[in-house]
Amino acid sequence: MRRRMWALLLAILLSAGCNLAAPNAEDGSAGTADVSAQASAQATPTPIEVPSQPGNVADAALAFIQALDAEQRTAAAYAFDDPARSNWSNLPAGRLDFKRNGVRIGDLNAAQTEAMHRFLTMALSPTGYATVIGIVGAEDALAQAPQARRLQWSADNYWLAFFGEPAHSAPWAWQFGGHHLAVNVTVADGRSYMSPSFLGVEPASYESDGSVIAPLAAQFEAGLALVNALDAATRATAVVRTRSRNLVTGAGQDGVIPALEGARVGAWSIEQQRQLLDVIALWTGLLPEASAQDRLAEVQTALADTYFAWYGAVNDNAEFYYRIQGPALIIEFSVEGNLGADGGHYHSIYRDPTNEYGWTLASE
Repeated sequence: MRRRMWALLLAILLSAGCNLAAPNAEDGSAGTADVSAQASAQATPTPIEVPSQPGNVADAALAFIQALDAEQRTAAAYAFDDPARSNWSNLPAGRLDFKRNGVRIGDLNAAQTEAMHRFLTMALSPTGYATVIGIVGAEDALAQAPQARRLQWSADNYWLAFFGEPAHSAPWAWQFGGHHLAVNVTVADGRSYMSPSFLGVEPASYESDGSVIAPLAAQFEAGLALVNALDAATRATAVVRTRSRNLVTGAGQDGVIPALEGARVGAWSIEQQRQLLDVIALWTGLLPEASAQDRLAEVQTALADTYFAWYGAVNDNAEFYYRIQGPALIIEFSVEGNLGADGGHYHSIYRDPTNEYGWTLASE
């Protein structure tokens, strides 16, 4: 039943125009708009509505918490400054050596699940919500693999937690994650701040109700398009010869600041800088519109001191890696080898090293 629910939500999101479609496989181009239109035309969603959005994100959070029973409420609630906030991972539950924070979505009843989705639709942009739903939905594809039971690959194994009481007068935070997902958002004075947040997916694309779902296709295609848009001299500066085997600033790497590598963006053309901002917006745009615009404006003020580094070939068959790093920004995107399913495997991280977990906001 739960698997069907995720499939229905994915189909509805596609029919609403949210961009989770896979790149055009016929000619190798991104083909985003065309593929989205084709996927929407093919999808035949059952009459069910994506949960309606309440008035504000704090009210939506409180409504979810109030829908929980006493034991679940205790599991979901933490103090704002609880050090457990750093207990997140992209690993599946079967490989963790600690217990994830919050209430497990597989333990929610229908009404609680609906309240959770109402909260997520309010706490994220439509694209952000679609991306999160797409990543969770990929677990159904992994669940068919022989090692699924041992690794606990399941769309049920995601957790939602709150830090501090959701309110308008003081900072509070929420965390939603599981395998290939860790969204850490702090809310203060009506604005959302997202750091650190991990987005990954395996397989990179999969089929749901006749539609191809590819949650991070835009990040893959936009990075590839950017490096290929650079002139030869700039690209030669951007390309690095060695890289870490894993994300440098991934799980367990709070406070790590990599050495600057690649090409300094201040020397780029206006068009190249605009294209880089479009890539960055794929991460900042996971937040509601006003917060996303505020964050992108902050990034733009320091764009001249931002660096872009690329490792690997510059074609869509390569296991490439890129990093965007500025004074208050780190984005890493990595194409990984297959582990549990055919169809690709991506990891990415987004950080604001000046305001991890909203600690800066809490001290003001």
